[in-house]
Amino acid sequence: MKAWHRRGAFLALMAVALVVVALLSFSPVAWATPAQTHTQQQSVPPSKTADMQVVCPGENFVFEIAFRAGPVDWYNVVVTDDLDPLLKIEEVWTSHGTASINGQLVTVKIDRVPVGDTVTIEITCTVREGAPAGFRIDNTATVVVERPALEFDPRSYIEVCGEFVPEAGSLLLLGSGLVGLAGYAGMRWRGDRS
Repeated sequence: MKAWHRRGAFLALMAVALVVVALLSFSPVAWATPAQTHTQQQSVPPSKTADMQVVCPGENFVFEIAFRAGPVDWYNVVVTDDLDPLLKIEEVWTSHGTASINGQLVTVKIDRVPVGDTVTIEITCTVREGAPAGFRIDNTATVVVERPALEFDPRSYIEVCGEFVPEAGSLLLLGSGLVGLAGYAGMRWRGDRS
């Protein structure tokens, strides 16, 4: 009886450990808040997202930077994004202002963003051939507003495909399976005893 209890306790402990590992494996970037200074005038801090999280070499994906001005008009906004050399910039689209590309540097200049207007910037990229499998490419943009004085650093990232990385969901599934197995073994043991 004690041996079965020990085995059940061991399986339960392993399941809990796998659940903890799964929760810890979530990227801190997903929980990070964009760095900001003098934010008392701002309504929505800029965010940066990628439409894909795992991208293969030669495959296109889009970074999107978005923000909304308020409660006052924003003037002389400059958005800069210095992309990793492993990324090839295909094109840039912006809903406000003018965009330019200089090597790996994308610059968007906006004279004025009225209160409540949402600015969207889309940077279409391709992962260059030869990018290492499993490599994580972090990318940070900078959004500077002259009036009112604001500065933000929205961040996003992608991973290059090709290397198996255990997903948090898979670890949770494995942990719940072990818990179920321990429960089934305990029920069977009790049935044999009666």
